[in-house]
Amino acid sequence: MGALAQRASAPVGAERLDPEPRQGYHAAMRTPELLLPCGDMESLETALIYGADAVYLGADGPNLRAGAAGFAGAGLGLATAKARAAGVRVYVCLNASPREQDLALVRQGLEQAVEAGADGLIVADAGVARLAQRHAPQLPLHISTQANTRNSEGLAFWRDLGATRANLARECAAGEVAALARARDEKLPGFELEVFAHGAQCMALSGRCQLSVHMVERGVNQTGRTACMGACAHPCRYEYRLRAVVEERKRMGTEAWEVLEQWTDDASAPGEAPWTQYFAPQDLCLLWYAPWLARLGVDALKIEGRTRSSAYLAVVADAWRFALNSLAGGAFKPRAALAELRHAATRALTAGLFGADARREIPGLDRLAPRRLPMLRVLGPAASGSGWDVELKGTFDTRRPEGLTLILPGLERPVLAPGSFRLEHGPQSSTPGLPAEIGHPGMRAVLRAEHPGLRPGIFAR
Repeated sequence: MGALAQRASAPVGAERLDPEPRQGYHAAMRTPELLLPCGDMESLETALIYGADAVYLGADGPNLRAGAAGFAGAGLGLATAKARAAGVRVYVCLNASPREQDLALVRQGLEQAVEAGADGLIVADAGVARLAQRHAPQLPLHISTQANTRNSEGLAFWRDLGATRANLARECAAGEVAALARARDEKLPGFELEVFAHGAQCMALSGRCQLSVHMVERGVNQTGRTACMGACAHPCRYEYRLRAVVEERKRMGTEAWEVLEQWTDDASAPGEAPWTQYFAPQDLCLLWYAPWLARLGVDALKIEGRTRSSAYLAVVADAWRFALNSLAGGAFKPRAALAELRHAATRALTAGLFGADARREIPGLDRLAPRRLPMLRVLGPAASGSGWDVELKGTFDTRRPEGLTLILPGLERPVLAPGSFRLEHGPQSSTPGLPAEIGHPGMRAVLRAEHPGLRPGIFAR
């Protein structure tokens, strides 16, 4: 396999992993589908505005984001209709690992997906896949990354069970993905491959963490309260007090565990108490690998985040859409996309197990530069006069010298200078129409501003 069998020595060189592809091996590069997460209707509307080719969401059936609002009842039909009107596909998640007592809920989810006219199902469990073939045979079956598929026989197994696509295990290295892409082309033509490209990593095999049960005293057999049923407590990101450390070392003598510690002389200082993190995984970002993955013939790139905010989704979706559009146009511009991703990155970004060094941060991301998060979201035209009803997502001082930056699709970031816009108390306030110099999270207000890019669903910072 030559260079394809190697892990990338540095993410910036990922697009050169296969500098001389075999004749005819995806020489005409396809742009992968951008698959975005939707935890609620606001996130769905955000995904549609900022560039989704497809979205994935949870409904009535058991899925791996129990904390997300989801689309229960008639909500799924409404979501599917909105997406279809925008030319965006909808995949319904039934990707939990249900026990016997959960199968009735699985059947309910299948019926809901069929009735809503979804474009596909995402499953991880063989039993759920079998039920889907019986109760929803008209819906394409996609295998979740939670199934941990990382060999060609696994791909063939799912194909034989009726699946049309598999999202490979998040634990796959670059060489493994390359090998699976070639095996797919040789043995399973037409079968689609999806790669998890951005978001949280698991400290264990995806979705198999038992610390959520052990550390927060959740019963192992308690319905819907384990990580494999979507109720992960994320203990890998807790802060711990360290009493003793035993270093385990690999055979080569390198540290097997990374321990991060923070100490201060003032334990009562807010946010400054001593703490230790044993795991603290970074977030995954395969942006530098996008050209290479496209040349391999990967069909879809998936972004994690059904429990994250719509503001986060707007920034990440717009950056990835811009990157993929630039790739399709023949002038890949990863640094411009990374400059925007910086505003949404709460943790260091890494290529994880996909790259040569799971702890190495990806290049081109200046984490020391100030992060500017979205401050407001446009809801719709104001009822009185020209202007827009908005919802504040953060504390916003209208007097700040940098003004207000609109987050428009395509990485367009026009700035409304101070004095060119005005924030007023909304009609639900006790002082409607009066200027509001400072807005607070959750506040509904009226933005008096004129710009052709302003429309419902647009964010600003």
